[in-house]
Amino acid sequence: MKAARWIDRFRSRILFVVALLAVYLIISRFSFGSQPPYSFYLELKHAEEDAARKFLESQKNPKFVLLRQNQAGFDNQAQEILLHHHLALQSSRIYIYQPFDWRARKQQLPLSAFLLGPTQHSVPSSLVEELCPRGSDDVVNIKIDSSQTDIWKTALSALNRKEKCIVVDNPILDSKYLSSSAAQIIWTPFQKYLSRYFQWSSQILDIVERTYPFLNLRSHFSSLDGERYMALHLQRSVTLFDRCTTAAKGKTGFTNWAKLPSILSTTLPPYLDTENATSVMDHCYPPLSRIMEAIDYHARRKPYIRAIHIIHDGAASTDIWKLETALKNEERAKRAGWVNGPMKIITHSGLVPYQPDEKDFLAGVDIEMARRAEVFIGNGYSSLTSYIIALRLGGDFVVGGVPEDMSLL
Repeated sequence: MKAARWIDRFRSRILFVVALLAVYLIISRFSFGSQPPYSFYLELKHAEEDAARKFLESQKNPKFVLLRQNQAGFDNQAQEILLHHHLALQSSRIYIYQPFDWRARKQQLPLSAFLLGPTQHSVPSSLVEELCPRGSDDVVNIKIDSSQTDIWKTALSALNRKEKCIVVDNPILDSKYLSSSAAQIIWTPFQKYLSRYFQWSSQILDIVERTYPFLNLRSHFSSLDGERYMALHLQRSVTLFDRCTTAAKGKTGFTNWAKLPSILSTTLPPYLDTENATSVMDHCYPPLSRIMEAIDYHARRKPYIRAIHIIHDGAASTDIWKLETALKNEERAKRAGWVNGPMKIITHSGLVPYQPDEKDFLAGVDIEMARRAEVFIGNGYSSLTSYIIALRLGGDFVVGGVPEDMSLL
């Protein structure tokens, strides 16, 4: 009997260990196996360096600029990089681009894995010591101090120096600058910059092109099969609620390009009143009733749109279900004046068909799916919405440049 009990306990322990190992393997599969191996990024890094050296062979007396990269988060970081590249081009200096700070992996990854435009006719920071060695008379470190209104003009003047290499030690085109009205001064030339230089990586575009037939959607102006769709940016995280509460207390308005007059005018009434905390919360963390009003407005304007794609964070699943129920309700559609009936297709970020090693690129896929939508509904307090607005108005092809085809909640 004792031997039998010992054998049972031994079997139980073995089963327990096996179960723990299975759980570990599952967690490893989704936590680590869902991203490309670092060898992939190492190949991209070498490709960036090879392309830069080839480009430099054709340059006579090149001048370079390295700007401090200060932003975090995918959209904020991307906008800062694009503005840095734009500034470098306007100052006739070659942009020294830095890796993308990817918090999901706690690593710095080659910029060309995400954005190609700023890497064209530029050089990666891995070559900076080779091109601009510290201590050289051709290298100068500077700080650019100015009011936000004059920062762009001041920066261009500061970069008009004789030294071969300029390193700017302080952040200049960060979120504070973008959130100010001063950024609107440079919007027109930046819009032209986007139309010429903005370009996603092939990794992001491959997933996007795969997503359309999979979800039975089609890009704006495309003649391919699939439903035309509107895109909705829906955020529901606890951190967003906290940020909105802070915005209400601080009487803070919309951010970045959402402040452009042509876009601000698309705000769903009642319009934002920063002196009213309830108004700020309704715009920053909009209730579902307000979201449905925005969808109703565009469904009446463009009754042929029978699909909606929701760009969301992981905390939005309950509200997605509620929205789906309302959007497919025939009686509600009739009351709201949808002449062609309720939505036929409702999709969201979680349905994008990515491969196990493509997780790093999904933020870019979300943005591009919103950029190519016939209608975009966004949150004026979100930097992600702001980035989408900029790319819809500019970018390598203008798919939604009409402000009337956008709404701020």
